[in-house]
Amino acid sequence: MPDAALATLARSFPTVAGTPDYERKIVLIRQALHQADTLLSIAHPFSDGDALGSQLALLHWAHHHGKRCVPLNFDPLPSQISWLPGTDRLTDRLADGETFDVILLMETTDISRMGDRIRFFDRARTRIHLDHHPGLRGLGELNLLDEGASSTCEILYTILKDGDSALPPDVMEPLYLGIMTDTGNFRYANTTPRAHRIAAEMIEAGLAVPPFFKRVYESNSPTRVAIHGRAMSRVARAGAGRIVLSWLTTADFAETGATEVDADGCITHLCSVTGMEVAILFREQPDGRLKASFRSAGRVDVQAIARSYGGGGHTLAASAHLDRPLEQARPEVLARVEQALAELT
Repeated sequence: MPDAALATLARSFPTVAGTPDYERKIVLIRQALHQADTLLSIAHPFSDGDALGSQLALLHWAHHHGKRCVPLNFDPLPSQISWLPGTDRLTDRLADGETFDVILLMETTDISRMGDRIRFFDRARTRIHLDHHPGLRGLGELNLLDEGASSTCEILYTILKDGDSALPPDVMEPLYLGIMTDTGNFRYANTTPRAHRIAAEMIEAGLAVPPFFKRVYESNSPTRVAIHGRAMSRVARAGAGRIVLSWLTTADFAETGATEVDADGCITHLCSVTGMEVAILFREQPDGRLKASFRSAGRVDVQAIARSYGGGGHTLAASAHLDRPLEQARPEVLARVEQALAELT
């Protein structure tokens, strides 16, 4: 394929797994990684398992291949994933003028979420953008945006698993955690046969997975339990019981001593309420904005609702930041969700 055609292919998005173009992109990305001596990775703020797992897997892979990799991460980590080896090598700063051969933008979601991280995007000769969120525009010279993937860790596994040899355990661990958490322990709609096959390959290669569930889902700090309790105590229903909502205020965080990452997963409790079509959790943010998180039981496209407020995500899970107080936003968002429900009938 001519160089111009390769460049066009590399920049194109999205890409469907199993197609010739997908396989060509995998080869191009592998070549870029192997030819690089220095790597920089960036993921979205307030890392979840997929974002952190992608960064740590790349970090350990680079170490095994004699390369320098810098995982840029500014935020505190949830205790459920902070135990992963390599978290002590995360950094929140770069030397002035420091550049890299390749930068990997992984699990970035919408560019609007990247905040101050955008200023580091030009620190490398080659930018590789890996993501599984729908509707994104590629930000790199090499873009592998696979909307059919369960997670970015699934995409990265496909890239790093070159040949028949198993990946090292310290590379597999964060990749498995990323797939496991983004699929809700293999329960969500994005749990595909491919996700199961990759997980099975890692288990067959010797990865011990029983400790993962305990550490991720059954190791909650007192402050995490307290802030989840605040959200649970306020659960309300609307739209003939089809909308389940709750909210957390800055006072809740101050009084419980909880952090933003402690509140992650609160919305899961709302999704368990019988009859729920859409769950909404409002969270007052330290910067004065209000975060609205949405989950759908399957029929409502909550990504479309989030996008109407400048946010994004997936069809069944999305979020947005609103520049209005809770008292004003709550009835407005409720009306928007009720309209979406009415349009189903």
